[in-house]
Amino acid sequence: MRTQSAADPLRQFQLWQEECREMPDSAVLATADHHGRPSARWVDVAYVDHGFVYFTNHASRKAADVAVNPVAALCFGWLDRGRQVRAEGPVGRLSEVESDAHFATLPRSIQLLAWSSDQRAEIGDRQVVRDRFGAERTRFTGQEIPRPGHWGGYRLTPQEMEFWQRRADEIQDRFRYLRQADGWRMVRIAP
Repeated sequence: MRTQSAADPLRQFQLWQEECREMPDSAVLATADHHGRPSARWVDVAYVDHGFVYFTNHASRKAADVAVNPVAALCFGWLDRGRQVRAEGPVGRLSEVESDAHFATLPRSIQLLAWSSDQRAEIGDRQVVRDRFGAERTRFTGQEIPRPGHWGGYRLTPQEMEFWQRRADEIQDRFRYLRQADGWRMVRIAP
């Protein structure tokens, strides 16, 4: 793998992602609250630029965690292909302009759900959200749906990335990229 690996881990990630295009662009996002208690959940990664970008309600647990502890980890798994990628680093909120631009590309149903669902609220049943969804659909009939102020994007900028590749001889390949002042350093690590 090393002779085939890109010098930049984000480029290497994109190469693997292209090979696994039929797989969803989802990852497990791990955060920790102000007491250091971890929490992990699947998120859709909207795109990759100089980091990994995802969107959520700013009142969600993941947003609350990064507000007080602005570092996180992502883990992508293409396990049927014997591959895993981990990325760790600081998380920052995207600008309003970036969040607006992405929100405008979402299907209308997802836009309405962003207005309808408070991710931290306890609800008696699904009907509560259905009722809110119906009310928002009526409210925005015949017009574009603006991005709610409580919804937006975050970018995890990796400081470290690790690639794992299963091998037929059961001696897997693992490579770690570490961000240095002058670029990335790649090292092989034991499986």
